Amino acid sequence: MTDQELDILFTECAKRQQSVEHINATVMRSVRRDLRIKLIRKWAKLIGMCFGVPLALVVYIFVLNEAISLSAMQSSLRIACIALPLITIAVLFARNLKKFRLDV
Repeated sequence: MTDQELDILFTECAKRQQSVEHINATVMRSVRRDLRIKLIRKWAKLIGMCFGVPLALVVYIFVLNEAISLSAMQSSLRIACIALPLITIAVLFARNLKKFRLDV
């Protein structure tokens, strides 16, 4: 093997090393990005459960109460119209809360 062939082998090795380093850097960037996205989804899900569900429930109760108070119903029928949907929502919420996991 001559010096010229050895130099060619060294330059090819250096080029391959640069491409391997570039591939490693790209993979690490994508892994870090995926981990950040996973963390953001986890926190968004937690915040949605903590604030979104109670807010939706309060808005639902308010709208339901306003709609029923404008109608000319008997008071016992009004209570039933408010209680039945709220019981259904509470049961569904409790069922979903049992299955709730923070893992994304």
